[in-house]
Amino acid sequence: MNTSFIYVNAQACIGCRTCEVSCAVNHQADGQSGFHPRLRVYKATQDSAPAVCHQCEGASCLSACPTGALRKNNGIIEPIKALCIGCKSCMVACPFGAIEIVADGGSPHAMSIIKCDMCQHDDSGPACVRTCPTDALSVMTAERLRRLGEQKRASLF
Repeated sequence: MNTSFIYVNAQACIGCRTCEVSCAVNHQADGQSGFHPRLRVYKATQDSAPAVCHQCEGASCLSACPTGALRKNNGIIEPIKALCIGCKSCMVACPFGAIEIVADGGSPHAMSIIKCDMCQHDDSGPACVRTCPTDALSVMTAERLRRLGEQKRASLF
């Protein structure tokens, strides 16, 4: 398993939206106009936390897309812009609300899938993790997940 994803510690999140801003700024070179972060902070009465793609192993968004506009590459689910028809099936299929479809500014018929790509274009890693002032976000790797599972099992006995 080569999957990694953004882990959210909701107890540490203060809802400042710094992660949204840093994500949108980090992706401005993608050629889309407007403010399009790849994660979205949701606030409840007392709690807040960003909804982020979990890069699921058996991702329902992949199988829901009728044109194959999403693919898994090295554990990261990536959009293929040229294949997106804007049907929003992937949005409906995602249990985390982590996908958005927006009209591409270049053409009224061109659509873009907006979702977390773990900032693969940035050697310093996900911008949201780097800029979160409370360290509510971190990268969860397969190895880290395995160690946490071992620790949890060991604490049961």
